[in-house]
Amino acid sequence: MHIPTLSKILPVLSVILAASVAQAGDLKIEVSVPADRQGAVMAALFNKADGFPRGTPLRTATAQPVQGKATLQFTDLPPGNYALTAFLDENSNSKLDSNLFGLPTEAYGFSRNARAMAGPPPFADAAFPVEEGVQQHAFDLK
Repeated sequence: MHIPTLSKILPVLSVILAASVAQAGDLKIEVSVPADRQGAVMAALFNKADGFPRGTPLRTATAQPVQGKATLQFTDLPPGNYALTAFLDENSNSKLDSNLFGLPTEAYGFSRNARAMAGPPPFADAAFPVEEGVQQHAFDLK
């Protein structure tokens, strides 16, 4: 019976391990804010449809707009599909306010500018791929 030597196994094993290690990606998101509104942009990043957009996010970020744009950054993300939701917290209470009918009273939006007829858009409509390196995306709050 022939047993391969360690010197023959290690190169093959290292190639397999290198191919299976996924490189992290970074996201830079630019959110446009309506000119007549003030407040911090609060965002939630999701990596699965389950819970989007009201469940527990993978990560959150907050940024103050400068000249109508807020820049959010998320680092060291494993490759995959992600979706983002954000709102303009005009009264600094850290929540999206709504009226008696449940309609938002503060500006809000979703990645890819996804919209739905009633309620939030599905994850698939707002999702975008994240791969190795830095990726940039932009969307508007309305």
